[in-house]
Amino acid sequence: MSFRSFSYWLACSIAAAIAVGATEPEKAGTLDLTLPGTVVSNVTAVPEPSRALLLFAGIMAMAFTYRHAWLSWKRSAES
Repeated sequence: MSFRSFSYWLACSIAAAIAVGATEPEKAGTLDLTLPGTVVSNVTAVPEPSRALLLFAGIMAMAFTYRHAWLSWKRSAES
């Protein structure tokens, strides 16, 4: 693994960890997202740790996809 690859994954991991830290209720911005009573009864709550884990996994999946696309494009441009 090259230094550039290592630094890319390190930066993505740090960015994902910061985003997960911002999902804590006391740290997150206060958004007033009120739903009508009928909709609220149909929405199931997702526990905060699970949401944070999904956010981290999503950011890392996007980082993987972006890197894969970038390397594919770079290889095709060199040909």
